[in-house]
Amino acid sequence: MLSLVDFSVKQRVGPLSVSATAGQHIALLGPNGSGKSSLLLAIAGLISSQGKVELEQQNIRQWTMQCAAIKRAMLPQRTAQLLPIACHQVIALGVSPLNVSEMAISSAIEQVCSRLELLDYLERDFSQLSGGEQQRILLAKTLLQVWPTLNPQARMLLLDEPLAGLDWHHQITVLTVLRELTQQGMTVLTSIHDFNLAVAHCDIIWCLQQGKLVFSDSANQFDEHLIEQVFRLKTIRSQAEGQTVFIPWRVS
Repeated sequence: MLSLVDFSVKQRVGPLSVSATAGQHIALLGPNGSGKSSLLLAIAGLISSQGKVELEQQNIRQWTMQCAAIKRAMLPQRTAQLLPIACHQVIALGVSPLNVSEMAISSAIEQVCSRLELLDYLERDFSQLSGGEQQRILLAKTLLQVWPTLNPQARMLLLDEPLAGLDWHHQITVLTVLRELTQQGMTVLTSIHDFNLAVAHCDIIWCLQQGKLVFSDSANQFDEHLIEQVFRLKTIRSQAEGQTVFIPWRVS
């Protein structure tokens, strides 16, 4: 279980107290500048924070860098431009913290890339790809770090806008893979802007407004009143094949 108690990032987030059960996919929602990236970075231990943060009753701040790299992986919103190297080399960077065989690495890369439809990209120059293609390669690198066949000790995956720049097909592909990881006990926390994808594909929603946690409940409790309150946007709530869909109407 992931547990935050009186957790805060100076002038950015909190204090807030919230928890999530292992095997849940949590969607992190909020307007631009609401503190989503800061919260993810702080949970990962990559920026300073105050309060209590535990995963499986272990104080994350007490982990060594090596332990942290094994227990969790994070895809940041902004990644420094990489040198013009082959995509398979970029993806393989994800196993840097792990002590595994080349055969196991090759097999896992093939599994991850097959699921993300990237097998045809492995020999291509990363720097020559479109933004959406680069995002999928970087996501593959991050997934490799916690992929069950390589790293059965991994427990948490933190993703800051992993769907940015992806078309609908690849957004659903990514969310399907994340669902399979949660079914194996992984806790996944994903910053996302699309309400409908969050409600359809995630178990829990945490919603931030100006650094404060204003909603933390099951995805099916998320509603149009909260959208108007937090995002200043009126929406029409509808149903499509049993699934709730929010249709933007106008700025409130």
